Amino acid sequence: MPNKALTILIADELHLQRLYIEKMLNQLGYYRIVPVQTFDEVQRLTARPATPFDVLIINAGLAVQACEPQAQARHVLVYDHLDLGAASGTSPAVLVRLPGVPDNVNLEHFMDIIDPPEAAAGLRVLPWLRELSRTPVAGV
Repeated sequence: MPNKALTILIADELHLQRLYIEKMLNQLGYYRIVPVQTFDEVQRLTARPATPFDVLIINAGLAVQACEPQAQARHVLVYDHLDLGAASGTSPAVLVRLPGVPDNVNLEHFMDIIDPPEAAAGLRVLPWLRELSRTPVAGV
């Protein structure tokens, strides 16, 4: 079950791209999402380090436009990142850079790193196996 308290900031100039990522996150169970269009908005929203966003998902084009240090966030996903060399001056707990736009699988794996699914609380007995255990064994 996803942690519904996680706050997620999506930054992309393209409205449809922000909507696409937000919809994928909603399908994964995350709803505390703030979509923004410019890096200035990102910096204004993350200026208070006392309350950083849990996750920042940002298009590399916006991050490149800024000459200032990376915004404050616990975990960062930078996509459309063509130069996968050295990391910028940021030090989030998790920094993932993708060469293209994240799809459902990439986003799900990224969120699993940040918000791991709970382990099953014991073995799950399949219905057919339970029924098989109730059937008397012939010839015994």
